[in-house]
Amino acid sequence: MSKDEKVITRGRFKGKKVTFASTERIEEFTQLADEFMERIFDLEPDEYLITDESDVRDFTEMGSSDTSDIWKRIDEVYGIVNAHVRSGRLVDILTEIAQRRSRQ
Repeated sequence: MSKDEKVITRGRFKGKKVTFASTERIEEFTQLADEFMERIFDLEPDEYLITDESDVRDFTEMGSSDTSDIWKRIDEVYGIVNAHVRSGRLVDILTEIAQRRSRQ
């Protein structure tokens, strides 16, 4: 079993393996990710877990997939809208922010 897998030891899913998504790309943006999560979601580094697959939809209210308020905040803070990245994945948003900052 790899370090990214865990076997559930109790409950109705006992014996099932949980595989965590890769964090290879998101780790390139550790400092920017911390800034982003604090400014957009008001979360400190020890209050969340994000992977290369994490999406803004993961941070909507339970039962909702409306990301319009999140995208409004991203636009206000970073000047980036969904059309700029064509994805809701955080790693793609962070890539766009980093690219814009490197051009300045």
